[in-house]
Amino acid sequence: MTEGFQAVDNSSIVPVILPTAPDHCQNSVVPPMAGEKRASCEGFFRLTVEDFRESAIDTIKQVMFKGDRILLQQAGEDVGAIVPEAEFHKLNYLMAEIKPSQFLPDEEQYYENDEAIHCIYPGELLEDLDNILADVNEFDELFGLLPTIEMGKNVDIFISAAILMSVDRFWVPDYVMAERQAIR
Repeated sequence: MTEGFQAVDNSSIVPVILPTAPDHCQNSVVPPMAGEKRASCEGFFRLTVEDFRESAIDTIKQVMFKGDRILLQQAGEDVGAIVPEAEFHKLNYLMAEIKPSQFLPDEEQYYENDEAIHCIYPGELLEDLDNILADVNEFDELFGLLPTIEMGKNVDIFISAAILMSVDRFWVPDYVMAERQAIR
């Protein structure tokens, strides 16, 4: 489903494909890139944690430069999502628009759900991947993946290029989409 996202500078509407939980999605294997097996569905790829460990730099480059969205799988279950940082902000913006806070911006509770994004390099992620994925799933932690020099010459290595987040944040629940349609 495509929704509009108002750009910050009010210059245009940027189309966004919202990931909705596809019960009917039949994953098909996409031609392997960099020796990995990827399963594809609407707007994202599934990649096993083991394959991600082997090609983390290439995968993050694909997220960074091509805008790919990756769902990490372990033992056949989705355990995390890696999306471009701009896509993460769009999803947060759209979720706030679809399901606004019950508090006003001048109330302290309005900002309670603003959590920090832990910025780490791919090497740090790989060293502690199991614990990081556990934090992502259990505590809904966010991890910004910082690019490294190996990713390209003109890359700012101090700004995260991708966000590792829980699968629950990645999917837009059907009931939220139904509420959105009812409002229109």
